[in-house]
Amino acid sequence: MAFEIRPLTSSGFGAELIGLDPTLALDEPTFQAVQQAWFDHSILVFRGLDMTPEQHIAFTRRLGPLHIMVPLQYNLDGYPEIFVVGNAEEGGKAVGMRRAGMGFHSDGEDKAIPNAGSFLYGVIVPPEGGDTIFADMYAAWNALPEATRAKLSGRRARFSRVELHHVHYPHLPALTEQQKLDRPDVWHPIARKHPRSGRTALYIGRWAVEIEGMPAEEGKPLIETLCAHAQKPEFLYRHRWQPGDGVLWDNRCTQHCATPFDEERYTRRMHRTTLEGEVPLLASAAAVPQGVSV
Repeated sequence: MAFEIRPLTSSGFGAELIGLDPTLALDEPTFQAVQQAWFDHSILVFRGLDMTPEQHIAFTRRLGPLHIMVPLQYNLDGYPEIFVVGNAEEGGKAVGMRRAGMGFHSDGEDKAIPNAGSFLYGVIVPPEGGDTIFADMYAAWNALPEATRAKLSGRRARFSRVELHHVHYPHLPALTEQQKLDRPDVWHPIARKHPRSGRTALYIGRWAVEIEGMPAEEGKPLIETLCAHAQKPEFLYRHRWQPGDGVLWDNRCTQHCATPFDEERYTRRMHRTTLEGEVPLLASAAAVPQGVSV
């Protein structure tokens, strides 16, 4: 099946795929081309999709094993592979997690095995607000000063759900002691090598609290600086949702951030499938420019 790849930015970060079957039931050569476009552009936009939950799951599963999100109460009834986001209600009961994804992050960054990718499908979208902003973490790494890249080479960051849950989810109940035990702090490389593209991405986000080998008075401000750097306009793509949109992003080399909308006036219902990942790879010293002392 022939289709068009239309870049969304001048840098090639993100691409819209045009001319595909709206159910994403693709023959193998077309699927392989779509998957390569994903590795090349980091995020893919599909317009005018018309997928059943089965079709949504089937397409995502071709990219890799699927992750079941917790808490289970926000998974679609009968389809645990689909995580529901938004303020939609059925019978007066919420069917999805409200205000999910606020603040720049990559899915699962606070887990030992972060998620490789996520595929979000717009079932009901508000006519204004509720955009999603994506950040190109390859470009963010490449644009860092050489001295900063040298300082970060070989270092890891500590990501903590326990320390920051109340900061990022003040509207949700506090973590129970069992939940804290289930989500221990994790360490991931700040310069992360993508297993398929081989490129290096800056891997830092809203759950990061410490940099390995640095005192807190140095590491915490550096985390703040890196996060602010990654959110510079030149690294961003803002997706304004239309009904039937699907966006597939690679958590290993992007960040994303949900934006608010008027929840009193509008309904938003999004269905997300999530891909299992792999242990993050530390980029080699070759990712640091020659001539820089580490």
